[in-house]
Amino acid sequence: MIRYFGGFLIGYLLGSIPTAFIFVKTFKGIDIRKAGSGNVGALNAYEVSGSALIGISVLLIDILKGIFSVKVSQVLLGGDEITTLISGFSAILGHNFSVWISFYGGRGLATSLGVFAVVNPYLIFLWCILWVIAYVKVHNIHVGNIWATVFTPVIMIPVLKFFNSLSYVKVSDETLLVFVISISALIFIKHLKPLLQLIKEGKILQNKFQKSDA
Repeated sequence: MIRYFGGFLIGYLLGSIPTAFIFVKTFKGIDIRKAGSGNVGALNAYEVSGSALIGISVLLIDILKGIFSVKVSQVLLGGDEITTLISGFSAILGHNFSVWISFYGGRGLATSLGVFAVVNPYLIFLWCILWVIAYVKVHNIHVGNIWATVFTPVIMIPVLKFFNSLSYVKVSDETLLVFVISISALIFIKHLKPLLQLIKEGKILQNKFQKSDA
């Protein structure tokens, strides 16, 4: 249990570094929580700052947070597989709900990318395929994110053993599935607000009707 707690702490502390908040506040003097979408992530950092350099820098660092959380946990805690997955999960949790900025945070996609790059990069490929399919249909980034996030674990189920055979962190099939579902839930929760807003504004339906009329 001590090892698990250590893994959680390592992941959360690294993941909770509020990259977007630091960059936008330092270079533009803007509190990103009160600007744009209020999301403390790379896309909003770019939109609020108007700087591609800031947006890309935030994106890369947020990805690295996921990678380092897993790697540091492996080095310091002996490479225990369950502890490694706990560190990856808590890194995304920390990114989404950072203790340093009153539990504001991003939506977890970049940090998840970093975690999966170390655990099982083939899941990134699956997620991207699902995202493209959704985006082509609806032409909305948030809907694409939701669709890919929800259906990645669903698609995994019938070929779970195959995906697990490609993992760099060796755990049982069931453990890998629980890990992916847990991360998907973290991402889904952070996308509920924009999704509900789009539904309220009718933009999703409008996009579908416009596509049908074309």
